[in-house]
Amino acid sequence: MQRGRLRPGPRGARRAALWMALAWLGLAPGTAAAAGLTSPEALASLAAAAQQNGSGSAEAALVSRLLEAARGDWRWGSVSGEYVTSGPRSDKTCHPKNDSGRTKYLKEGASDAYARVLGAHLASDDALAAGARTHLLDLLDTHSFRGLDGDFGGDNQCILELAISIPIWIETAKLLEGTPAWRSSDRVAFQAWLAGQVYPRVAWASRKRSNNWGAAGSLAAWAIATYMDASVQLQELEPARIGLLAPAAAAAHLQIQRERMAGGFRGDASCPELGIQPDGGIPEELRRGSTGCAGRFLAADDSSLAYQTMHVGLLVLHAELARRAGDSSLYAQRLASGAPAILQAIRFVIANGAPDGRSWPWPESRLGTLIVAASFYGDARLATEADRDGSFRGGRTLPYARVTHSSVALQAVAEHSGEPELPEIGKPGQPRLAIE
Repeated sequence: MQRGRLRPGPRGARRAALWMALAWLGLAPGTAAAAGLTSPEALASLAAAAQQNGSGSAEAALVSRLLEAARGDWRWGSVSGEYVTSGPRSDKTCHPKNDSGRTKYLKEGASDAYARVLGAHLASDDALAAGARTHLLDLLDTHSFRGLDGDFGGDNQCILELAISIPIWIETAKLLEGTPAWRSSDRVAFQAWLAGQVYPRVAWASRKRSNNWGAAGSLAAWAIATYMDASVQLQELEPARIGLLAPAAAAAHLQIQRERMAGGFRGDASCPELGIQPDGGIPEELRRGSTGCAGRFLAADDSSLAYQTMHVGLLVLHAELARRAGDSSLYAQRLASGAPAILQAIRFVIANGAPDGRSWPWPESRLGTLIVAASFYGDARLATEADRDGSFRGGRTLPYARVTHSSVALQAVAEHSGEPELPEIGKPGQPRLAIE
């Protein structure tokens, strides 16, 4: 052993690992990709912490579990050609017309491709990045996305599956930027497909539907618009033919989401009550099960609970992406009582305040929603619930939030952006929004 050589301290070791990861990307420290759920810098910091703290650390466990998911078999084959909806109406699926197996490429493949690009950054693995690129570009010759009876309507399951999955496909593309696998022509081709095949359909859902379809549509239309160059004009076909430059489209669909939350948007609502109610219930989702439009608490673990938590998950994803882009208005929107609307919709499930009400555990398969929401709201009950065990993926809407919103990753984002430090997941901290 050589004597007299100084070993790098913890900060020096972490900085060295971060530099190596950024060199793999071809980025210098301080260079950021487009704002998203996480960043190359945040993932490099997590990888460095795992290396520094050793195999028994929480950071190493996160990296190991993510890489296991990232390097798993791709289960969804390939897709091409016309996409259609198949019945029965009570159990519709969206799939390539020539696929008798009804492959769930859109909504299941999105989180699997995302795992690969997360793993590519955590392990500086070119092969994982190349795999994520291949699966994303496989979408680009798919088209039509028809319903049972037409292109625009509640019978078109493809609209919902596009709206739910496209934000995560876009997150995958953002993290591919700058990797050896990605080319500038890939971004152009992906943008063209999003504008031509996807945006008109999800924009219809945003403008027409009041339930989770509408929340997903507003989210996806906004995500597409913010991924476009500012000079791109996006075309909408229904309910009216209009063209909007990308920044105007993003602003329009964010405003629709706010109005839907606040009760100023009727759309195709069946309930007289609109928006997130004072107790946090979302009538258009509660009516789907035994609770009913005006229910003050969830009567059973049935469709009312499933759709309430699905809708909230979409709102949290939209709120988090918008916050990362500089707009916290969805997180900050309050009810007449002064309570934050999204937080109250979560409390409706896990900490119901009705005198005779019931509370329920948040679904384990959707804990990504709570992990991300807890990084914004300084609410002890929410933080405790977010810290529960659940599936590592944590849901299709906010997959692998344990990685993207780990304390190390969040701190790296805060340091890079100059934002105040976010509270650590699972531990009540200084809230980014004051909670009464």
